[in-house]
Amino acid sequence: MEITYLGMSCVRLRGRDTQVIVDPPDGQLPGLGKAGLDLVVRTEGRTDTDKLRAHDGGSQEIAGPGEFEVRGVTVRGVDAGDGRTVMRVEIDDVRVLSVGRLDRQLTEEEIDALGHIDVLVTPVGGGDALGAVAAAKLVNAVSPAIVVPVRYRSPSSAGSGDYEPVETFAKEMGLAEDSYQAQPKLNLNGAMTGSDDSRVVILEPRV
Repeated sequence: MEITYLGMSCVRLRGRDTQVIVDPPDGQLPGLGKAGLDLVVRTEGRTDTDKLRAHDGGSQEIAGPGEFEVRGVTVRGVDAGDGRTVMRVEIDDVRVLSVGRLDRQLTEEEIDALGHIDVLVTPVGGGDALGAVAAAKLVNAVSPAIVVPVRYRSPSSAGSGDYEPVETFAKEMGLAEDSYQAQPKLNLNGAMTGSDDSRVVILEPRV
């Protein structure tokens, strides 16, 4: 399974048989043809049954709390209040938790409901969502194998100018300066176990 960061809260999860886009902006994403888009998952709003229904040649869309099984992908949404939902997407045996514009810590009950998480996709730039310190606290609570920071300041990500740079989060996570480098994508093979420390993987916005 391949993870690509497309700016703001948006990530693409490309599995063997299905492609999932989490939190795409309004309008068509550059370089993303409609033919390759199978499932849209949103961390804000509620599921529209018409958009959830399968259409010939079209994508399906999930939003809001609940459990869903679509095109071989399992999605669990846990209500985070204020119309927001944290979404756990399981594809090719990898569990990815995207928290969107979450601006608070998850409770123990919410974390228990989500279960084991392989990859946590969390905002780190502050503003309308978690900043570096709060994001690091969330990582410690969720204990994912990998954390992918999003919603940070980048010249490649439109609208991110008021956010903190990703270096602030890296420092908060104890990474030494110049010890990490942004990469274009993350490739994973199945669920991950064996380490108590979460590995930070910084992805370049591909927009």
